[in-house]
Amino acid sequence: MSETGPDLWGVWRDRDRLRRNLEQPLLAPWRQQTLEPLRQSLTGPMQSGADSTETMRKVAEQAQSLAFAYIVTDDGAFADKALACLDFIRASEARWDFVEHNAMYPEDTADLGTAETTKACANAVSWLWPRLSEPQRAEFVAMIAERGGQTIYTGAQAGCWWGNALNSNWTAVLNSGLAFAALVSGNDDWLAFARARTIEMLDLAAEEGAGVEGAGYWLYCFGSLQDLVEALRSTGGPDLYEHPFWRRCSRFLPYLALPDLSGWVPYADCGRGGMGGSAFFHGVAARVRDPLAQWFGNAILCKHGGAGWRNLIYFDPTMPEQPLDSEPPCRVFRSIQLASFRSGWDAHATLMLFKGGSNAWSHTHLDLNSFFIAAGGEHLATDPGPEPYSVHLWHSVMPAVSTAWHNCIVVDGAHQRMAAQYAMTLDLEEAGDCYSRLSDHLSSERIEMVRGDATSAYADTLDRAWRDLVYLKPNVFVIFDDLRAQPARVQRNFEWLLHSELPIGAVEGGLEVRGQHRRLLIQPLLPAGWGCKHVEGKVLPHSDARPLHCVSLRPYWHHKWNVDPRRSPYPQWDARGDAEPLYTHECRYLVVLQVLEDGTEPFRATLAGEASVPACRLHRDGEEWTVIVSPDRTPSRVNGIETDAEKAVIGRVNGQVHWAAVRATRLCAGGAELLQGEEPVSDIGVVR
Repeated sequence: MSETGPDLWGVWRDRDRLRRNLEQPLLAPWRQQTLEPLRQSLTGPMQSGADSTETMRKVAEQAQSLAFAYIVTDDGAFADKALACLDFIRASEARWDFVEHNAMYPEDTADLGTAETTKACANAVSWLWPRLSEPQRAEFVAMIAERGGQTIYTGAQAGCWWGNALNSNWTAVLNSGLAFAALVSGNDDWLAFARARTIEMLDLAAEEGAGVEGAGYWLYCFGSLQDLVEALRSTGGPDLYEHPFWRRCSRFLPYLALPDLSGWVPYADCGRGGMGGSAFFHGVAARVRDPLAQWFGNAILCKHGGAGWRNLIYFDPTMPEQPLDSEPPCRVFRSIQLASFRSGWDAHATLMLFKGGSNAWSHTHLDLNSFFIAAGGEHLATDPGPEPYSVHLWHSVMPAVSTAWHNCIVVDGAHQRMAAQYAMTLDLEEAGDCYSRLSDHLSSERIEMVRGDATSAYADTLDRAWRDLVYLKPNVFVIFDDLRAQPARVQRNFEWLLHSELPIGAVEGGLEVRGQHRRLLIQPLLPAGWGCKHVEGKVLPHSDARPLHCVSLRPYWHHKWNVDPRRSPYPQWDARGDAEPLYTHECRYLVVLQVLEDGTEPFRATLAGEASVPACRLHRDGEEWTVIVSPDRTPSRVNGIETDAEKAVIGRVNGQVHWAAVRATRLCAGGAELLQGEEPVSDIGVVR
């Protein structure tokens, strides 16, 4: 081993470049935010406290920061304080493997903190290597290997999930810690194991660079893998940046960013505030020469600050930027069944996130077919975000991870189905019948269409649970829910839920979410005679009791005792009972959502078509749209449109005809044949 030892990040080799990066305007605040507080800590007592697992992690991270400060300043006082921290950890009998999950997984011998303590100690030892004596090197390497590497590896061999759970950030973080222990101790078996898991995780996400756990966990997961890949590359190992994941990953997370870059969409267990990850994107930009990653890393750093030592290592000022407007604003990620539709990349754009996927995936919220809408910097139709973690979270369904706390269909007040175990791949059917598959995506300059089929997630009560979404750019969404209950001598209770962080009030023909900058007009067209209930008492987690407003749209129904007993002898669930049975086994919702600025004229939304083929007509000066939905492909004639499509859209805008059809042999509008064939096809286009 060279005099600089296991140079895990190549910092000794690149020390001059790191110092030049300290002068870059984006990174210069690091001096005041990090370096100066570290300098002040040199004369104070070492951060310690109780001789506990948490103390070990904090002191290890302090040693890491001090050792890096020594690298960029050449000030031996930082090195001496870092060495004192390492000595404190070595002398302590506190273990690094305290685990909250041990009650559920007896084999569990480590946790995220074990990996973080291991990596921080390994980094500090690597950066202090030239100042350490041979006995010190041996003692610290043994400490890292025994308390970190061996603990993580023993758990993996005993069956803990970081040995095979590829859909978990734990797998990334724990194997990253294992690799760092392997690199400083020279344990080839550990390194081979961690490297194999890394490649498997990158393989899983390579198609689109996407992940199922939300933006925060995605960054923690793949940022930890990036640490491993960088350390391996710096120490002469194979360059895993050649994996195709890295060339695609920057095309995923921007679609989970709020339009004004104030934070991430609360998806899965992602929190609500702030936005990080600048160092991750600087690393991708530098290593695979991705100009979009450079733009995104710079944008996050400019808005949120927080440059860290990884930014100093990765940042390449010669790398050009490629802004987001070079990417399509609407995408469907088929690998994880997620649609992100937005009107553009400007800060005030309208964004809808539509969620498919599986309730067997990690950090599920039982919220398949839910949606989120933000516009003008406000959350109009929102998600509550995650509950605080506790032992109860793992043993019961908490409010924020229940179907009734999301913008979903709720049947008989029940949750969607959940699997008995997590799925470790992206195969929807692997771990249980509780998923929503997105299909029928069509896209044009004015229209986006997609369907979420969540039937399996409601299969205890429903034979069909389809949610069709039509986005008429820039600010109109038409949602059609086709629900068919299993035959039973009961009346199903259907609820269509919408949550908002803003007040919801009644307006003519519907409801309205009222923000300061935008309004969301909610216009239910089906079911006929719909009713509305305001659900009280919900609050956003982590918010000091901030209200989460909720409305429930329901079909009208009544009990048999409201009917004259001298009428039909047939029971109320039998279609022969009356000319209009009290209820059927079908329920359909057709709801129009319009995002409006003050002074903007809304579309006038009216119900068209027949009961078997519902349609809506949207009209305002100079623009008219018709959306037809016929799940059974019953031929129809609506508003001058003839089709046998399962779903069709016709828009007349400034003399142009925008159209789309799903599974149709014919689409005719105003006498013009837009689609004609012998076999059903799905297509989209415009006639100018």
